[in-house]
Amino acid sequence: MSFGFALLALVFATGLPLFCAFIAVANVRRYRVKAHLIDSYQVPPDVRRRMAPWLNRLGHFGFRQMQLSRLESAGYAEAHRWILLNEEEKTYATLERTVPVSGAGASVSLTLFNALRDGTLVVTADRRITHHPPSWWQDVQRFFGTVTSQWKLHYSRIRGNKDRVLPPVDKFAGMLEADEEARHEAQVKGGEFVPTHSDPDILRLRFSRLPSRVLPLLADFFTGRSFRSATRRDVAAPAKARMDEGERVGGPVGLSLNQAVEQDLARYRALIAVRTSPLDHLRRIVVLLGTVAFFIALFGHDQPLQTALTVLCLAALHEAGHWVPMKLFRYKGVPPVFVPFTGATERGRKLHAPAWQQLVVLLGGPLPGLIAGLAMLAHGYFQPSTPLWLLDAAGMAVALNALHLLPVLPMDGGKVIDLLVFRDLPMLRPFFTVTASLSAFAAALILKSRVLRYIAAAMFGGVLWDLRTIQVVRGARKLPWAGEVNDESEALRRIFRGMREEGQGAFIGSEGWHKKIEALLMEVMRKRPAFVTRFAGGTLLAVSGAVPAMLMVGVLLGPVLGDAGRVVRNVEHVNEFRKSFPKENRHLSPEDRATLISLATETETGPEQTARPATDKPREAALQVLPVIAKRLDHLDWAKANIASRSNLFGARVLPIWVEVQCLQLERSASAGNRAETLERAEDMFGILAAAEPATSLERRELLSSIELRVLTVIEREACAGRLALADVERLDTLISARNVAPDPEVESLLLVAAWSEASRLSALADAAAQASLDPRFWRDLYPRIRVVRRLLEEQNTTLVPASVALARHWRNSRRVGDLPPSIGLKVSVDPGEASLILGFCENHRRLLWRRVVTLSALRLEDYRQKNHKFPDRWVYKVPGGAELQLKMDTESEPYIRLTDQSEQIQMAVPAWLTPPTLPLPRSIPSLDYDCPLFGSQMLPEVSSH
Repeated sequence: MSFGFALLALVFATGLPLFCAFIAVANVRRYRVKAHLIDSYQVPPDVRRRMAPWLNRLGHFGFRQMQLSRLESAGYAEAHRWILLNEEEKTYATLERTVPVSGAGASVSLTLFNALRDGTLVVTADRRITHHPPSWWQDVQRFFGTVTSQWKLHYSRIRGNKDRVLPPVDKFAGMLEADEEARHEAQVKGGEFVPTHSDPDILRLRFSRLPSRVLPLLADFFTGRSFRSATRRDVAAPAKARMDEGERVGGPVGLSLNQAVEQDLARYRALIAVRTSPLDHLRRIVVLLGTVAFFIALFGHDQPLQTALTVLCLAALHEAGHWVPMKLFRYKGVPPVFVPFTGATERGRKLHAPAWQQLVVLLGGPLPGLIAGLAMLAHGYFQPSTPLWLLDAAGMAVALNALHLLPVLPMDGGKVIDLLVFRDLPMLRPFFTVTASLSAFAAALILKSRVLRYIAAAMFGGVLWDLRTIQVVRGARKLPWAGEVNDESEALRRIFRGMREEGQGAFIGSEGWHKKIEALLMEVMRKRPAFVTRFAGGTLLAVSGAVPAMLMVGVLLGPVLGDAGRVVRNVEHVNEFRKSFPKENRHLSPEDRATLISLATETETGPEQTARPATDKPREAALQVLPVIAKRLDHLDWAKANIASRSNLFGARVLPIWVEVQCLQLERSASAGNRAETLERAEDMFGILAAAEPATSLERRELLSSIELRVLTVIEREACAGRLALADVERLDTLISARNVAPDPEVESLLLVAAWSEASRLSALADAAAQASLDPRFWRDLYPRIRVVRRLLEEQNTTLVPASVALARHWRNSRRVGDLPPSIGLKVSVDPGEASLILGFCENHRRLLWRRVVTLSALRLEDYRQKNHKFPDRWVYKVPGGAELQLKMDTESEPYIRLTDQSEQIQMAVPAWLTPPTLPLPRSIPSLDYDCPLFGSQMLPEVSSH
């Protein structure tokens, strides 16, 4: 242990700085590159074979080969450049394959170019070409995993740019040469590189700049940007040349059979003994440090030291769990004293041990740690005062030991399955491995877990080992003495003797022969487990692996299933109110249907039959289609349009866009001061708003309400400017008074309940996504999730009614929409989001009602002024719902109406039945106050700038 920590300290003290220096020194030279045109046949065949997939991939995006060059440079042993052209997009691509003289492998780089009229080059490179790009470059230099992603980024940069030009290929090659020269000179002028004395085409880094390059180069190395990849994920790999491997032939000459067998036995033992060498200790330390780093990256970003110490302790306890039964069962090679991380459990051997002993040894590592971790997590649930570091240790114990219980090799769970099942049924092992890998991949996709992806990839790696094990098992079964010999040396002698007698002596000394012999030895000395051992071991493994899995699945799916049940109940409530919602029984003639469908199609599609963007945003969509359909909308029968909308003759987004177009035309005429058109359109808007009723969704209700508020603002502006005659005032007063009626409870109740049902559905989807994205440190998130599951289970058995449903029933009976009674007469369940929705719904109704009253008051005061040539000396009006209107005169005698919200503070106004403990209530009166200028005021109400 001391040796390992000393070696680790030495590596970090000397190796890391040396590694950084090596990276920097490896990049201290820059070479000038010259291109020479060549023909395709001058390219070596293997280079053509390796580059064909790249050229094919670029051909898929419309590029064709234009020029081929050999690159000459002191830094390249071999280099070629392909210039390709996409004529449609006026884009050049350079594909370079280089083999450096350093002996490193070949690399491939792709760069995309577009020339602009002003001499600028738009460049997208898949690596960092230079820190000093030419001044005429608009460059992006970064790593791309696929050719597709690089082309998409470049295309997004040039799309819509009309200044693109397409120079001839010879001129483009000259531009590349000029760019190379400019980069070469910029590196010298920047003071970072200087020419070498022997060759000015070779630049070397100033040693004074070496420290400043270490960290950027190291960052590039760890992010994968310092090396250009010879492959891309979307580029097919070239066919590899098959090489014949000569079989090693030969064997002992002049030896008797017994002497040859003893010689084979000695060589085998010498190879097997390597596992106890110092290098093997180093390997274990590296694996251990990798495990620690993995857990720190996954769980311990905030406390890396605590996480490292916890993992080390858990790993030591895990190994101790294997070591103790090995000592009890007298395994060979087990040291008398347990020293963690020295491979004591790996050196322990008792190949002829009964199956039940092997089972105890295998499960002795993960099972105690798993049970202890689960017990501590359960204790933490019932005792919230449990220290967090102890819960972290328990959670990591569950994670580490559950990982070891996975039924795949080389995990302990895989060894248990191999012991109990697959040694007797070897054909099932590859099928099981592939099935487990696919299941892990599916779980990784659902849970969006990188860890599971890595585990699944490692599982696939065991398929080859499974296939080789089949051969070993079949070979062992042919031996009549398999399972009868308890002495390891005797079993080895029999194996080697059989090989010599069958003329397979050439096998000794072949690649990995000692590993194959060891696998065969384990098989022939294995004791088959009894039925009781198989049943007990399989049950124990299944239970120990299923407990944490079932806990996680239950915690993940519990809230999702509970939300799904709540959504189903909300749908039932929506259907309850939908029965009393006004039904559409009117029908359209075929001519009207054709006219409205044509108008809707023109609204949703552009001139080239492409879908218009932003149709879900009526204001933006209306600005786009206003020049196209405005004149047709002036003659539209809006009652028929509403029939078509409610009959789903066209999309639900079309009618709001049409209403928005008409409102925009009203506001534009008001801004232009066109009195006659403004009044005509204002009167038409009230007819449009009446025809658009009833609203079919809360979203449409809010849109219609906002448009009506804008119409009222225009009318207030006209009255303030004195542009309304007495007849105009009377007509507008009549129209607004007709709108100022109590809302229909059958309509508004359904809008409220349906809106909360949709919000619940979206909340359930969000909960499902949140459950799928479980935090890696899952035990910290485990307790609140369990409590959510308990709450949802309790909610399944309750008779409580959602607050929105109870309020809608109250409105239906009392006919007073927007009223919040002190008591509801039912036991209700209130969600914070539901309470906020109800308060906002009632507040919007109150705002619209009060604004109608303000506009009516402004019109009537304007009527009084025109008849009496002045405003009343004092005017006050109480508005239902808790507001007051008062005529005000400021110091400059500018009259206006002030609406003052005199309702109680919202904390007092919200009844107790609508107040969940977690509702964030505002601390001030809602901002419903409003000032409406009258004639003589210099400040006119603002209308939309559109």
